[in-house]
Amino acid sequence: MVFCFYRGNEILKPNPQELRIFITMKRRKFIRNVAGLGLASAILPSFQSSEKTESTAVVSMSKVLPKGLMKGHVIGITGPAGAIYEEFTITRITDRLTELGFKFKLGKTLYERYGYLAGTDQMRADELMEFYKDPTIDAILTMRGGWGCARILDLLDYEVIKQHPKVLMGFSDITSLVNAVYLKTGIVTYHGPCGYSTWTDFSTTYVTKAVAAGVPFTMKNPDDYLTDLLTLSPGKAEGELIGGNITVLVSMIGTAYEPNWQDKILFLEETNEEPYRIDRMFWQMKQAGIFNKVKGIVFGSFNKCFAEEPEKSFTLHEVLEQHFKDLSIPVYMGATFGHMSPKFTLPIGVLAEIDADNFTIKTLERSVSV
Repeated sequence: MVFCFYRGNEILKPNPQELRIFITMKRRKFIRNVAGLGLASAILPSFQSSEKTESTAVVSMSKVLPKGLMKGHVIGITGPAGAIYEEFTITRITDRLTELGFKFKLGKTLYERYGYLAGTDQMRADELMEFYKDPTIDAILTMRGGWGCARILDLLDYEVIKQHPKVLMGFSDITSLVNAVYLKTGIVTYHGPCGYSTWTDFSTTYVTKAVAAGVPFTMKNPDDYLTDLLTLSPGKAEGELIGGNITVLVSMIGTAYEPNWQDKILFLEETNEEPYRIDRMFWQMKQAGIFNKVKGIVFGSFNKCFAEEPEKSFTLHEVLEQHFKDLSIPVYMGATFGHMSPKFTLPIGVLAEIDADNFTIKTLERSVSV
C-alpha cells in the first residue's frame, strides 16, 4: 500500500520518517478525541498523599512516566554539574523539602570540588546511577547547573535508567541531562527548580502540578510578571515540550544527544549572554533546520542579556523580532521560566498546547503516573 499527501494538485510521496510522524500525529488526535480534551486543570494545594488521583488524560505509548511524588517520598539530591560552593543552599533546600513533607538523601557530590565541577566526571555519573538504582530513592533533584552535565552523558547507563524511571528535575546546564535522558529512554523529565533555586510558593505550586498531581495544567504568568509578555508570531500549536537553556541546546547540535525537534513545542531561556551571542546561536539553530521542524516556540527569562555597549548593539528584543516575527508558527516571549524566580516546571516530552496570543502553555496529558 502506498500513502500519498496532497498539496494543492501536487501529489507528495512521504519518506518513511514523515509517514511515521503523520501516523503518530493522527493516532494521538484520535486518542485525545475519544478521551475528551476538556479536562479540568485540577491541582493539589500541596503534594499529594498516598491516595491516588484519577484522571482520564492519556499518555502517548512511546513515553515512560515516572511515579508521582507523595509526602514521605525520598528525594535524592545530587550535583551532576558545577561545584556547590555555598553550602548554606544545601540546608535551605533540605529545610524546604522537609516543610513539604519529604525525606531526602544527600549525595557526596554536594561536598566535592574538582575545579569548577562537583567531583570528577566518573564520580558524578556514578552517583547519579546509584540514585537511579537505589530503591529507597523516589526522585532525583539536581543541586545546580553551571557546567558539567554534558561531560557525563557518555558515562550513563540508559538501559538501567529506563528500568528505574524516576522524577529528574533541574534547569540551566541540567538542560543537557534532562533532554538526553528523555531522548535515550523515553522517560519524561522536568525543567524546573534546582536545589540552588528559590522555591517560592508560585514555583512550588508548579512543581506540585508537574510532579505530584500530574493531571493537565495551564502555565500562566503571575499578575506582576505581565509587562514582558509579547507575541512575536500569533496562533496556537500542539506538540511535545522540549527545550531549556539555549547555549546548552546549541552545544548538543550534531551530537548523539541532540534532541529530536520534529513537531515539538520548543521552550528557550538564557542568562548572561549579550544580544550578539544570542543572535549567533539563533543563526546556528536556524541553519540546523530546527525552526522549520518545531510547531511553536516560547521564550522564558533572558536574565542579564544586555549589551555592554548598548549604542553599538541591537537590543535583545530587536534580535528576537528579526528572527521570529515573520515565522509561520506561534511564538511568544516573556514566560516565567529559566534563570528567574518565580518559575514554571515544564515536563519534557509531555504533549502541550501554546497560545501565543493569550500567553499560555497548557499540558494535554499526564506528566507523572499514579
